[in-house]
Amino acid sequence: MQIIYAGDTNQVKIICPKCGLEENKNVFKFKDTHKRLKAKCKCGEVFRVGVEFRKYYRKPVRLHGEYVFRENGEKGEILIEDISMTGIGFSTLKLHNIAKDDTVELKFILDNPMRTEIRAFVIIRWIAGRNVGAQYIDIDRHKKDLGFYLSA
Repeated sequence: MQIIYAGDTNQVKIICPKCGLEENKNVFKFKDTHKRLKAKCKCGEVFRVGVEFRKYYRKPVRLHGEYVFRENGEKGEILIEDISMTGIGFSTLKLHNIAKDDTVELKFILDNPMRTEIRAFVIIRWIAGRNVGAQYIDIDRHKKDLGFYLSA
């Protein structure tokens, strides 16, 4: 299944996997549905398309790291599962005491040739068991490194 990103414009370019015909569509009405779209090309090909309504690409990764919860000194190992320019998804290896809206520091090393170390403060946006979604608070010092990493 093809995944396409709508970004701020809600405009997507759907490309037929059979003939390569491109068609621009406004997908605003599907923004809150989280459904896969069924597309039919002029050539007769029927295929499914997933639409992501996010500003930045989210790259799936498997990076080891750690978190430090400054309020109570709690530390733990994490597995980073996805990363973007504005946020990060990870799972803790053990149970944690992190709650929504907490601020924690994350430390991890990118799997790029330079083995870039990232230390960033994040605010926790959602939690589902040991799975956590967070948004960077101030990522300016790593913006260049992350931008290059995400485009590779």
